[in-house]
Amino acid sequence: MKKFLFTAAAVLMCAGMGTAVGADVIYEPVDSFFDSNYNDITRPYGNDGRKYTLTAETKVFDDPNGNQTGKLSAGISPSIQLYYTDKNGAEWGGYYDFKGEDTLLWISLDGLEPVYDNFSFTEEHKDEIVAVKSGEFDSLREDGTIYLWKYPGSSEYIAMEKHPDDFGSYVSSVYTDEFGDKWGYVNYIWGNKGWFYLTDPSDPVTFGEDVSAGAMMSESVFEETRSKDGILAPVLLALAAAGGSGVMIGCMKKKE
Repeated sequence: MKKFLFTAAAVLMCAGMGTAVGADVIYEPVDSFFDSNYNDITRPYGNDGRKYTLTAETKVFDDPNGNQTGKLSAGISPSIQLYYTDKNGAEWGGYYDFKGEDTLLWISLDGLEPVYDNFSFTEEHKDEIVAVKSGEFDSLREDGTIYLWKYPGSSEYIAMEKHPDDFGSYVSSVYTDEFGDKWGYVNYIWGNKGWFYLTDPSDPVTFGEDVSAGAMMSESVFEETRSKDGILAPVLLALAAAGGSGVMIGCMKKKE
């Protein structure tokens, strides 16, 4: 009997682990401000967070209204994952600095606009995005590479050379663009998420030039303040140009 109970418990534990693997792991920092204000800090955009357009040099703090630790140059902000509103109504955004230690840093979000992303697209087209009917795209098949777009009209995509045979069954909602072509949103497929161009998932659709705000701006540079002498030492956060700002669907140029 004991052996049976042990086996059953092991099976239940494995089943629970299998469920956990399929979900995003939420990272929580070891941080005194985070711990004491846990109930007032939100994470509305998950681990991906959102990036913001920094139109000017932006101060970086160890806590909201805390000590300044450095600054970000004009450009694109790091991914803001945590949000906190102080007693004066000012909104703050928290992000992780992974230079040796997972340090939580904060910037003021007042006056900043988010870079156009899938959250922006979904909000803009919420009345045009509908849930899929059961089994609607289960029959989709493609032997070659298929493309998963950040959002319809984006310049960013993931080329999936290998993918589930029934990738269409992962689609949870559909957007129909002005040309009558369908795009399907996938919340999770082999560790990725985004939009399939359902009209032809294997077509690397080309778009017009990305002229949206911040499209040509590089990632910001973080300058960290040294604790002893206050000298600012530049530490590069990222060199890659930001491609998160997309274009409008009307700029699309489809293959003939």
